[in-house]
Amino acid sequence: MGFVIKTPAGTYRANWRDSANRQKAKTFRTKKAANAYLAEVEGSLNKGTYVDPHASKMRFDEFVVRWLAGRSVEARTSERTESMLRAHLLPQWAEWPLGRIDYLAVQEWVTNLGRTLAPSTTAKHLGLLSMIMQTAIRARLLAVNPCEGVRVPRNRAGEARAGTISREAFLGRLLPAVPTEHRGIVCAAAGAGLRWGECAGLPWEAVDLDRGLLYVAQVAVETHDGIVLRAYPKSRAGVRAVPMPPFLVDELRQRRGPASPDGRALVFADRDGGPQRRSNFRRRVWLPSLVRAGLFGRVTEVAPSRWMAAWPDRNGREQQAKFSTEAAAVAHAAGSAVGGLRFHDLRHSYITWLVTDGVPVNVVQRVVGHEKASTTLDRYTHTPEDYADRVRLTFADDSLTFRPSPRPADLGDVPSAGRERSPERDDPRRGETGVVGGSAPGGSSRTTQRSRGVQPLRVCLFRGCESSS
Repeated sequence: MGFVIKTPAGTYRANWRDSANRQKAKTFRTKKAANAYLAEVEGSLNKGTYVDPHASKMRFDEFVVRWLAGRSVEARTSERTESMLRAHLLPQWAEWPLGRIDYLAVQEWVTNLGRTLAPSTTAKHLGLLSMIMQTAIRARLLAVNPCEGVRVPRNRAGEARAGTISREAFLGRLLPAVPTEHRGIVCAAAGAGLRWGECAGLPWEAVDLDRGLLYVAQVAVETHDGIVLRAYPKSRAGVRAVPMPPFLVDELRQRRGPASPDGRALVFADRDGGPQRRSNFRRRVWLPSLVRAGLFGRVTEVAPSRWMAAWPDRNGREQQAKFSTEAAAVAHAAGSAVGGLRFHDLRHSYITWLVTDGVPVNVVQRVVGHEKASTTLDRYTHTPEDYADRVRLTFADDSLTFRPSPRPADLGDVPSAGRERSPERDDPRRGETGVVGGSAPGGSSRTTQRSRGVQPLRVCLFRGCESSS
């Protein structure tokens, strides 16, 4: 039990022992305030929620050192975390005591970050700070997390960036513009939904061309020390077998050739037989291919040995320049343009194609290696370009047009005197009134509807779905 004593200075000191049986004290101006605080401390000790009031004075940078020492994560995750700490967290919070970091201070910091960083990047920095503060709560250094309820500003100007490509544009425009030796890895991303690391780390022993399957297990991970091959994917759900479409099977069969390669050899290796580096592929292969396909700027021949390169700048305005060779024009447009389709957007496109064609979400989730179906729907599916035509096609059937039944007076079907009307025939819920889904006496409604040519109602917007009756 704690107690309150009066000090020689005329103040009142509340004394208690914490959960580790260490003596603690805090001074107040009045005895009432000391007793109230002591009652609050004893209540938190009984509930197991006690927080040392002096512990929150630890500086943020001191706690981060201890937090980093206790983490066990992948090398790439560790590098990314340390980079975010150096760039934005430590410059802001390093000298702050943990107890002084409150909700308003965090919200102001996030708002300022949102003026220079993308919303997704800002959210990652907020998530990292929240993770650190949550650890401080578990260590009994804080009572609440100041990051709870903080909102990330939205950049609506960047939300309209296209993240998918149609199958027609991929097969008809992009793929022919990719150099022959690199078409396989592009097909693997668009035809099997593989991530870059899964493509770069794919060995020949994981490719079954006869059965048309890819087995994803090994991935390539880029770190500051180089590229390493990891014998497990991003998550447990990432270990999977992916069916290959014919164009991917044909591309891999041509790449393998008549001889059977070493099973441990990489399918998309660089010149030295190791994994390709993503940045080099993007600069040398991906962006120039987009330019040649007309999907990221354009290059046109305006005169003999004169080529015009056009590309969008950061503000969306088109810039132009002339060059003596097509290669120089393509290289300049690829290096100067801002935005464009990313290699990872091929995975977005693959998932969108499957969902749009009516493949069940649980099947798509398993094929692409997501642990949750919500990730498949919320993050990786986009509205197809022909969505308007698909919606109109749903209502193209004449049977879906509501046509009220003619009144008996219009048909000249006036009941004669002494002839009773059947209450069932006058019931608007019955099938003979023309309302889809009604039933006539004795089950004749369905027969009557079919004899009039009424078709079952279609309930699926995508190809491959059957009509429901």
